[in-house]
Amino acid sequence: MKLVKLILGISISLAGSLAASSFAQSTQPSGCSWVNTSVQNIPSGAIVTSSCQLNGTSIATREQKHHQYNPSTCSITWVASGYVSSGACDSAVILKYVTTSTPSSCNTGATLIVQTGPNGSLNPNMTPSQFCGQNCPYTVQPLDPYSYPRLKYTCN
Repeated sequence: MKLVKLILGISISLAGSLAASSFAQSTQPSGCSWVNTSVQNIPSGAIVTSSCQLNGTSIATREQKHHQYNPSTCSITWVASGYVSSGACDSAVILKYVTTSTPSSCNTGATLIVQTGPNGSLNPNMTPSQFCGQNCPYTVQPLDPYSYPRLKYTCN
């Protein structure tokens, strides 16, 4: 019977923490680089086709038409699913969508212990705003006297 109550308590606790969370979508640079894939000569100009390459894979294509007597034109002709083009066509940056889970309200009283590492790395890799909530107060307490101590985050 105690085991059933324990499992029920954990289930209710998890359901409450899931209900207090929401998922936000943002973008960040994909890291791809534009590479010319073809140049086609046309009367009084050229058409240059480029591909934004990420680890050898094309995630976007662009077509630029250069004319001797008319203004040049540029268009992003394709972007892979999960990515979006940003900025002017001739200097476009391809961004990737990222989804993060953040509490929709302050997670007061919650604690999280993380292990620090070189260059300020944290394990698990989490920010206080992801754990405690956006713009929610928190305190940090070192738990070890080492170079890379464990840190205890407490949401206030």
